[in-house]
Amino acid sequence: MKASFPKAALLSLALGLAFGPGCGRTTPVAPPAERPNVLLVTIDTLRADRVGCYGRAQALTPTMDGLAARGVRFATAVAHVPLTAPSHASILTGVTPLGHGVRDNGGYALPPQIRTAAEDFGQAGYRTAAFVSGFPLNRRFGFDRGFETYDDHLPKGNDPRRALHVERFADATTDAVLRWMVEPDPSPGRRPFFLWVHYYDPHAPYEPPAEFAARFAAEPYDGEVAFVDAQLARLLRKLEEKGELVRTLILVTADHGESLGEHGEQSHGLFIYDSTLRVPFLVAGPGIAPGRVAETVARGIDVLPTLLEGAGFPPRPEIEGRSLRPAIEGREMSDAPAYAETLYPQRELGWAPLFAWRTSRHKMIEAPKPELYDLEKDPGEAQNRAAGENARFVEMQQKLQAALSRPAPDAASAVDAEAAERLRALGYVGGGGGAPVAAGASLRDPKDGVRLLPGLNKGMMAVRTEPAVAIRELTAVLAEDPGLLVARRSLAMAYGESGQYARAVTELRRLQKDAILSAEDEVVLGDNLRFAGRFDEATAVLQETARKNSRFAQPWISLAEVRIKQGKLGDASAAYEHVLQIAPDHVEALRGLGDLAFVEQNLDESARRYGRILDVEPGDTGAMTKLGVVKMRTGRTDEAIALFRRAIEREPKNGEALLYLAGALASSGAPADALPYFERALGAGPRTTMALNGLALTRMAVGDRRGAAEAFRESLRLDPKQPDVSRTLSELGGAASHPPGPPATPPK
Repeated sequence: MKASFPKAALLSLALGLAFGPGCGRTTPVAPPAERPNVLLVTIDTLRADRVGCYGRAQALTPTMDGLAARGVRFATAVAHVPLTAPSHASILTGVTPLGHGVRDNGGYALPPQIRTAAEDFGQAGYRTAAFVSGFPLNRRFGFDRGFETYDDHLPKGNDPRRALHVERFADATTDAVLRWMVEPDPSPGRRPFFLWVHYYDPHAPYEPPAEFAARFAAEPYDGEVAFVDAQLARLLRKLEEKGELVRTLILVTADHGESLGEHGEQSHGLFIYDSTLRVPFLVAGPGIAPGRVAETVARGIDVLPTLLEGAGFPPRPEIEGRSLRPAIEGREMSDAPAYAETLYPQRELGWAPLFAWRTSRHKMIEAPKPELYDLEKDPGEAQNRAAGENARFVEMQQKLQAALSRPAPDAASAVDAEAAERLRALGYVGGGGGAPVAAGASLRDPKDGVRLLPGLNKGMMAVRTEPAVAIRELTAVLAEDPGLLVARRSLAMAYGESGQYARAVTELRRLQKDAILSAEDEVVLGDNLRFAGRFDEATAVLQETARKNSRFAQPWISLAEVRIKQGKLGDASAAYEHVLQIAPDHVEALRGLGDLAFVEQNLDESARRYGRILDVEPGDTGAMTKLGVVKMRTGRTDEAIALFRRAIEREPKNGEALLYLAGALASSGAPADALPYFERALGAGPRTTMALNGLALTRMAVGDRRGAAEAFRESLRLDPKQPDVSRTLSELGGAASHPPGPPATPPK
């Protein structure tokens, strides 16, 4: 869950005190000779009609509403793809996916010949920085190009339903931005900045912080939007405190929307209806008159040329978008058509891709069952007019085909197992593992297949936490659509999670026989062979995967784990070091090296590795706990206790940290303070002999002989072969003479 947001701050935001309408503030105009700062904010998965200034009466978005009041709101703005990576590629380059080649989350990297906003502003002398909050924008996909600072550090997290390092919550992202704002510019003189801040929170699952969750119990998606709006207010306040708001051009938009059940789709990616393509588009800053509503349709590709002209630079000729400055200034501006696509149904599910041509009033969708909608009369796109308005359909289809006829640049990039797992954890079912096919191929229409998605998604979400449920759901889906490759892959993973390693290996070998075993699948195969004790086979699979995918770390991580099982710690260390050559500061490689150094009693090296993890990810509780253990071993008890307390503050039910804190307090002469932590550790984690014996000894130290005897007896039930415990229990005398009872129930 996300960090709790202070109630006082929530109240002030609800009253619209942070840049909201009616706040009584005026925005002075920056000197015309000075280049403005440029702030681009993209809010992932934010549909326009869930923002107050776009008509949502129950929305709590005073910051965005305030920007609309002191700037320009575009009544209609559309994205080109309902997916994070390709849509952001269009925002940052000013060209559609047909121009930049990024067609899906994962499987693509922005080609080096496609110029980006950061390169434009950097060349113009701007300080450039980006802070992103979701894994699809990881630097490995090319989005960092041109940025002096590209902060894509995502916390480890502790949600068992999801892969590691997939999302950073809006408060943590804002914290990182604010730290950057106070850092001195390393270059002499004052440089204006180009700052891109990306918030991911409205993306599923919808789990806003407690205060917003309570207010929006029936609409948690709206709670996520409100939380992001509050964090945007923090960012703008800091700009004002620094005196920079007056000279900052601000554009707030989204990469795509969210279906929220419309057309049978819960999230996004499958369809290209306006529920996932219409986004907010707000512009405010120096010289922009307040309160204007522009009726010109804005597009994702118009963001970059608009920002460039707003900063005083002419847009490059290769940019497909156009500056919206005339509309911002209140001048007449005709609408331009918008291209849209989703290859997600084809790449991830084996169904037909969808392509669209959209004008301000009509949308034509190329699908096995073609579609045409009058957006003015039918904004919900419920009445397909393709058959009744054939001439219009054909005209728009011809324009779409002309756009599709141009060759897109090759941006394909292999997806490693780690990346694919993180993408799956975010709901992108296949992790970008498919390959495009030609439009119009004879494939299932997504409109016909959407009914299978609830079962597929339920099965995939349960792979880690309820593998038996996953096996049941995925088997049922495959009975209806045996060609769903992602279901076959997920079924193999579910078998592995349930301990049925042989069945998992069998399923993966079938994929291998069909020549559709991806790099991700190969790592999963290697892992299941390791779990089954077939170390030589696992080694062969992982080494071959590493050879074929030299830039990817996960085969080496899994190979290190095989070497540890074989007792070849030197080889394991070498594998982890190889990972750091591929991906410096790879957290799991650092963790592995720290663990190996600890086993070898090289405590200085172990502390260095764990410390580096905390430099990269300050909230990593595992590294805090292990570094605390190292501190204990080196006699620095106070530092160890502080680390354990930090870990527990972040994860109150972290049994390992609770147990180590209890042990540290007991060993430092504070058994009464230690006692509740032993009890909490036993309530939070497995009831181990180590925890029970520590509890017993601590109870003895505070004079509770009966309680000590109970804990020792439970420990002996778990492992009768503990002569020291048996002897101590005997020495307790009368307290030990009571017959053993059920284990004590720890306090809640």
